[in-house]
Amino acid sequence: MTQAISSSTTIHSVAKRRWYIVGRVFTYFFLTLGGLLFLFPFFWMISLSLGSMKDIYRIPPRYIPEKITFRNYPEALFRFPFFLYLKNTSTIAFFNIIGTAVGTAIPAYAFARLRWKARDTVFLMILATMMLPPQVTRIPMYVIWAKLGVLDTYIPLILPSYFGWAYGTFLARQYYTTIPFELEDAARVDGCGFFSIYFKIIMPLSLPLMVTLGLFSFVGDWNDFFNPLIYLHSPEKYTLQLGLLSFRGQYITNVPAMMAASVLIIFPVLLIFLFGQQYFIRSVVLSGLKG
Repeated sequence: MTQAISSSTTIHSVAKRRWYIVGRVFTYFFLTLGGLLFLFPFFWMISLSLGSMKDIYRIPPRYIPEKITFRNYPEALFRFPFFLYLKNTSTIAFFNIIGTAVGTAIPAYAFARLRWKARDTVFLMILATMMLPPQVTRIPMYVIWAKLGVLDTYIPLILPSYFGWAYGTFLARQYYTTIPFELEDAARVDGCGFFSIYFKIIMPLSLPLMVTLGLFSFVGDWNDFFNPLIYLHSPEKYTLQLGLLSFRGQYITNVPAMMAASVLIIFPVLLIFLFGQQYFIRSVVLSGLKG
């Protein structure tokens, strides 16, 4: 009787393990398939950057150019002032990263760690702004900046980040709730105030959060096209995304050179994400543990 039960348990364990292996195989298969679908536009962009104009209009299209050439990359660098636009874009991204840390992380600390009247109500009001489409505020914001006389400057592209960002405040608030309150109690016993606690205890423990907020801010500013198009009028103040317009002609667009410039523009984003992904994943995971 015992031998029969043991044999039945073994058969059940083997069958369960087989189903587990089959499930893992299907999971990895669909994940790989989805990854390839997302990677295909990048592959197509690189393929076009290594070809010529005749490869653009070839039917059926060739996924690998008949003759690979790298001459589009020097043309992409010197067709428009690439390094000037790179400096302009980097300047906007740098100051917005600082603004995101100041205008998002510090208010989130007040929502997560301090107790004050109507705290939750104010936090819900901030979250409610996420339901407001940016297209609704586009014209009023343009009128405000025009009245202030700061059009064709970087102020409309930088200053709003210092007034907070709803999703970033939510993410930071959720992250701060995972830090034990006992650390603050111990610091208060040593005579620390709110600012000392924040800068000496909370900030050093918030490196994954700061990297995540900085990554979100950098990618948003690096890829932003519409806001610079509205507020910047002088060509010497253009960003990289506006610089891509120089490849558009009246009758024909130099697509290979434009794709080469796009590869050069997207490379810093991929590089930064490659080095910051561990902090990004850690922050997103921790921010969902407590509410």
